[in-house]
Amino acid sequence: MIRKYILFLTAALLLLVVTGCGRTVEKQSDKAMVAARDAFEMNRKKSTETLDDVKFYKPVGWKVDMMKEERTILFSKRSQILTAEFNPNAKSDSRAYYELLMADSNKKFIDQQTYTDTGVFGFAAISDHGESSVEVITGAGQAQVTAIVPKEDLTTTIERMMEIARSLHVES
Repeated sequence: MIRKYILFLTAALLLLVVTGCGRTVEKQSDKAMVAARDAFEMNRKKSTETLDDVKFYKPVGWKVDMMKEERTILFSKRSQILTAEFNPNAKSDSRAYYELLMADSNKKFIDQQTYTDTGVFGFAAISDHGESSVEVITGAGQAQVTAIVPKEDLTTTIERMMEIARSLHVES
């Protein structure tokens, strides 16, 4: 009889844990989208670095490498890597990166939003990437920033990514 109660209690606790995890991701994605929108609208990070003709904000403590041929900048700090792609021919209101992302039928989005501010188009999207991580994509005009992040780091990372995307500018 005691075994039945223990089995029942264990099953109930497991169900609570699984249900709680699902809600956490939804709550985190809501908070993350607010953080991305705020970072986009505030546009508070100005360019701090210049590589070739590309100006961008580099967060403190992060390393930067540029792959000029692929028009890509890699930001790294410990095990975290952010990949920023840029199109020097795009305008600030370009929707090209967003439309390519939405056309990808393999992506299963948890959440996605678009933003506009004084002629600049931006977006943020979160897609599932396993049990403990998500893929995050932000973009603004000429730039798109992508990363795979642990679910618990979603809000701070998406804000940082939008700051980078919003600050990136290619001089022509």
